[in-house]
Order: sequence, then C-alpha cells, then structure tokens
Amino acid sequence: MRQYLPKEIDPFRFANTGRELNGEVDLADLTRLAESLRHTDGVVKVWMRFDIDDTGTPFMEGRFETTLSLTCERCLQEMTLPMDIDSLLGLVRHEKLAEKLSDQYEPWVVEDSELTDPVSVVEDELILALPLVPKHEENCLPEEALFSGDEDSEEEEVKPNSPFSVLSSLKTKK
Repeated sequence: MRQYLPKEIDPFRFANTGRELNGEVDLADLTRLAESLRHTDGVVKVWMRFDIDDTGTPFMEGRFETTLSLTCERCLQEMTLPMDIDSLLGLVRHEKLAEKLSDQYEPWVVEDSELTDPVSVVEDELILALPLVPKHEENCLPEEALFSGDEDSEEEEVKPNSPFSVLSSLKTKK
C-alpha cells in the first residue's frame, strides 16, 4: 500500500518532536519539475527526519530516490537518470538567520506560523540536482555527426596553380 506525504506540516513542530515522514510522491504532481522531464511516469520515494542538533538548530535530513526521464541534449532521444539525493536543511524563520547556519546545512526558510507542503521541498531538491545539460554517459551521436569537414581532407591536398605562376615564367625568360 502506498503511503503519501501530508499536504501541510509545521517543520519546527516536527523537529521539536523528532518526527519522520516516509512516503511517495507521483512525478506528475511535481509541476515545476515536469517542465524538464520527457514524461512524468513514476514516483519519488521520500524519507524525511526532523530533529534538533546539539547546538539547538532544528533541521530536516532527507533522502529522495527516483528515476527521471529526460531528453539527451546531444541526440535528442530519451535518457533515464537515476537520482538518489541526500539533503540536510537547517530550518530558519527569516532569511537573515540563514547566514548564521552552520556550513553543514542548506537553509530552509519557513516564515512564522506558516505551514509548509513537504512535497515542495522534495521538488526543489530534485530541480537543484538536475544536470544543466542532460546527456547520455556514452557517446550517443551517429558516426557521421562526429566528423567535421570534407571527407577528402584526410588525403593530401593538391595545390591549385597560382595565378601569379605566369609571372615567375616571365622572370626566367630574361
């Protein structure tokens, strides 16, 4: 049986109580990510753990697993990209507080008394992990696409007669 994530959570309350979330999200529900995908079949397996570290910083540790269908920028064919993302986000209430976070955390700014959709965080992390230029790892272009120039360029080029060669013959006739 599939377990879905709740629609809204209070991440600070979850951190105070040490809660965990497990579930799945349909790729079709991730509309911003879907713009970069070839198709939206499949799911993202989500695990999130909320807690407070030794310094009193609330955080979310997450793991997101899926396989995305992208378009290879070299051959324009479909390619699959398995993704296994580990995330560690420090919870802050204001943008200014994000600067004070330990280097191990990326900031997750949650405004005061704001409930948050955990799916939006999953989507953000997947978008950030997308390659700038998706392409197959192996060379996917046909052989003729790799060759540039004329086929005869490998053979020794024959130099055409220079129009000034006539002048050199005049010089020798003296």
